[in-house]
Amino acid sequence: MKKLLIILFLSLFSSNANADSPMKYGEFKELIKSDYNIAKWYVRGLNSGNLFYSSISTIYLPDNKRLFCQPLNLKVTIKDSIKVINDEAERQQKDTQEDIDDMTVPILYILGMQGKYPCEN
Repeated sequence: MKKLLIILFLSLFSSNANADSPMKYGEFKELIKSDYNIAKWYVRGLNSGNLFYSSISTIYLPDNKRLFCQPLNLKVTIKDSIKVINDEAERQQKDTQEDIDDMTVPILYILGMQGKYPCEN
């Protein structure tokens, strides 16, 4: 019985090892096809996190260095953000589609937003 509990514990522990890792683009494409609402909530989380970071960075970072500089009067919608992610994935000059699918969605989002709304220094 003790061995069974140990095996159960280890299998549960190892199955959650990647639960907090960023979503890969390949997974994101599949999620959009299978459950668009969940994908929208994921992107909403990306938007919220980046807006929070942007607010904090204007206060605490020297020289107001930010990841990207979205105009203050512009509200980026979930559809806009998904388009930014997909456009950046298409823009990548990787060797294979597999390489692009292995990129994380937050990185694609940040790179896309930097390309679309660069900060002028």
